[in-house]
Amino acid sequence: MAGTKIDQRAIEKHVKEINKAYGRAFKKYPITVPLGSRSFAASAGATGLGVGIEQDPQLVRYLIWLGELPESRFGEQADYAEHSGTPLEDVAVLAAELERDGLIDSMGSFGSPDSHRITSDGRVELRRLSQLRSAPAARHRYATDGFLRWLYATAHDQRSTDPVAFLGTTESYFAGSALSETELDYALARLTNPGLVVDAGTQPKTVAITLDGIDCVLSGATVSDYLNRTRPGDYYSITGTNVVAGSQGKVEQHNHNNAFDPTAMREFAALVQQLAPTYGLEPAQQAELIHDAELLGEEADSETAQPGRLRAAYDTVMGGLTQIGAVSAALTTTIQQGQHAYSTVFGG
Repeated sequence: MAGTKIDQRAIEKHVKEINKAYGRAFKKYPITVPLGSRSFAASAGATGLGVGIEQDPQLVRYLIWLGELPESRFGEQADYAEHSGTPLEDVAVLAAELERDGLIDSMGSFGSPDSHRITSDGRVELRRLSQLRSAPAARHRYATDGFLRWLYATAHDQRSTDPVAFLGTTESYFAGSALSETELDYALARLTNPGLVVDAGTQPKTVAITLDGIDCVLSGATVSDYLNRTRPGDYYSITGTNVVAGSQGKVEQHNHNNAFDPTAMREFAALVQQLAPTYGLEPAQQAELIHDAELLGEEADSETAQPGRLRAAYDTVMGGLTQIGAVSAALTTTIQQGQHAYSTVFGG
């Protein structure tokens, strides 16, 4: 045994593969820890598309660039740095992160550690990103969260800021696709209605983050989770003559007959169904939009309408509207009516 030579390089490569496997497993099956006193409910991935690198536009751009290369070709970090204008040292960090997650692989064993090509897992991720780019609800959630984070980083001192400047930043890209002005307008309405952002009343329009908006960013929660957060204490639900109550003395009461009136949402849903044929959509897209509006109307018409479900149905309909490329007076009116309905039902 004394003459046996240990292949140190083979051992290192094997350990590296094990670490990658653990990293991929952790990404797919993360350890969850209950949140603190605010008791936020974690997002459940409403698109059914999982969670990946879409929250980091720079990672997405680099992965897409590698994915567009011929299948057998390795891409050099220096080439991407020149192509994208990204500092070479930053590209090295992006490459390390993607390699750690098993989405790309290097030519390290062949003497060229600065060259990478996409892996099978990376191509699966590219397909998922492609699906996300055409998912209106996912795009609008990102636009809302991304703009609020950007506004906090840009002006956490609450000074008035031009919101259109966001569209010129890296953060305005979702899953490799640029957000539109219409999507930005939706995000602003979504943030202004609950008071996370305030319109400064200037021309051109400027906005400022509020203390609630700062609290949302610092909490680490998404905007949806922050707005739907639960608070300690029992929950009383009063619908007609039926009362469901808990056991503790501290209560939060919701009277669905008086305090929560979704009538405006029902009217908005009816307007979408009425004007859908005028939006210039393909038959399949028109049918899908009408179906989503019908679901919103049914939820708003329910005797036990739930705010969370109503918001989700509303987001789906507004997402479909803001994805329509051809702007028209009917479409503009509908979107404005939708924003008004949201403000009427949920406050703002």
